[in-house]
Amino acid sequence: MSIQIFSPLGQPEVVQRHAPRSLAAIVGAKIGYVFNQHTSALSFWKSLEAAIGEQHRPSAAHRLYKTNTWAPAPKADIDKLISETDYAVVGVGA
Repeated sequence: MSIQIFSPLGQPEVVQRHAPRSLAAIVGAKIGYVFNQHTSALSFWKSLEAAIGEQHRPSAAHRLYKTNTWAPAPKADIDKLISETDYAVVGVGA
């Protein structure tokens, strides 16, 4: 196990914005899930994914389950999820 120390000063990230995409329908589309795995929401999240799967029948599901509840998901992981999916469900402070 290692401890990673972050500077409290931080560096603002400049984010390039793109025009929002819209879907005609989400049934059969590829879904992404971003979840921080907080203990208080584990059973809820499992039920949420099951309900979405039953109602919207995604053609693929890509999951980004963070290993650190409090740290942001790595940008490379988010970019990969965006490239692989049509829409995403982000929850519980992810």
